[in-house]
Amino acid sequence: MDRRAYPSDRACLIVACVDSMVAIVVAMAKDPPRATRPHIPGYGIPHAPEGMLPWGEVERALGGAPRYWIATTDDAGAPHVIQQWGAFIDGSLYFEGGSDTRWARNLARDPRIAASVEAEGLAIMIEGRVEWLTPHPTLANAIIASYATKPYGYTPDPKHWVGDRLVAIRPVKAFAWRFEDFNTTATRFRFA
Repeated sequence: MDRRAYPSDRACLIVACVDSMVAIVVAMAKDPPRATRPHIPGYGIPHAPEGMLPWGEVERALGGAPRYWIATTDDAGAPHVIQQWGAFIDGSLYFEGGSDTRWARNLARDPRIAASVEAEGLAIMIEGRVEWLTPHPTLANAIIASYATKPYGYTPDPKHWVGDRLVAIRPVKAFAWRFEDFNTTATRFRFA
């Protein structure tokens, strides 16, 4: 497990596991990612940057999403997709769940992951790698506050995040577009 210290200007948790609970974070870089057009032949995606989505709009949609989908692969290379409740805070997407779940076991073996959401008229897909980390009380309180705005009827308990069970998904790239004008808004984001 990676126990490197991260600069205080990045969203990071000192994470842990109690009662087999796991927290996952999709940690976005502080600086906005570089936006370009995705290569999707035959769909009329223009080469010009006009109409591309700003990263701030994508972040707002991630923050307002009621649920997220994560995809991992098992040891035979088969995909595994599951819905997760979560909180998007300061450029990071947080999840929790049992450490003995299939997705957690998959991530322990292979750190590649994808996360997807449909929110505010946007389709958003993130691809990256996980880093297992150890949380911070201020961030734990922010996660709890975010959950309170969601339709879950559930309040996470920070004691379930004790023991190096927080996972930071470091995005490599993301894709997003508005459903109503896919062709003109399709945007690829690359993270430094």
